[in-house]
Amino acid sequence: MPDRRFKGVVFDMDGVIIDTELHVLECWNEAAMNHGVPDMTEVLKQCIGLNSQKTDDLILAKFGEYIDDLEQIRAEKRVLIKERIESGKVLPKPGVLEILTWLKENGYSTALATSTSGNAARHELDILDLSKFFDVMITGEQIPNGKPAPDIFLAACDALKIDPEELIGVEDSYNGIKSCHAAGLYTVMVPDLLPPTDEIRALADKIYDNVLCIKELFSQGGS
Repeated sequence: MPDRRFKGVVFDMDGVIIDTELHVLECWNEAAMNHGVPDMTEVLKQCIGLNSQKTDDLILAKFGEYIDDLEQIRAEKRVLIKERIESGKVLPKPGVLEILTWLKENGYSTALATSTSGNAARHELDILDLSKFFDVMITGEQIPNGKPAPDIFLAACDALKIDPEELIGVEDSYNGIKSCHAAGLYTVMVPDLLPPTDEIRALADKIYDNVLCIKELFSQGGS
């Protein structure tokens, strides 16, 4: 039988559950370039895991001289990413369906802790038929202090009524790893666009290539 040290898993969404990160980056750039903004790739990588306000702050700090209406660019980005999702171009990450099914079948709790807005997150998960796997969903607008602050993971723990040390947190971004570690969860990185740095390796308890690998933590007790 699986080890009961861990009672569940708290997942980030973009780049962990759904393969959205590259699509979001491309759609941001497409929308911005339509308004005469230079390529924002490097700044957008710094924004991975951040809520909308922190993302706006970073974009405007670098590209403010080119931008008259960032909300208009954001709205156009939303349309572009929605089109990709609804056309089937955006898929679950490898191993996601398998690990979510296994967790449910074995009685473990699951939560989502995403900086994405609730409406967008639910829409994306519903299209991919993944909403049914999550007991709790904490989204960007619910938390005033977004990642890398620990608040969103702590809120997920509270909603599950499980102590942080009894939960595994799975993230792909630097901001997410910092948030998860600070909240006291057993922190797992499954890299997407961002490779682990020395700083991140020091914060992550495990680094896996595939989210399905977290199953071994339940049989080994996180050792």
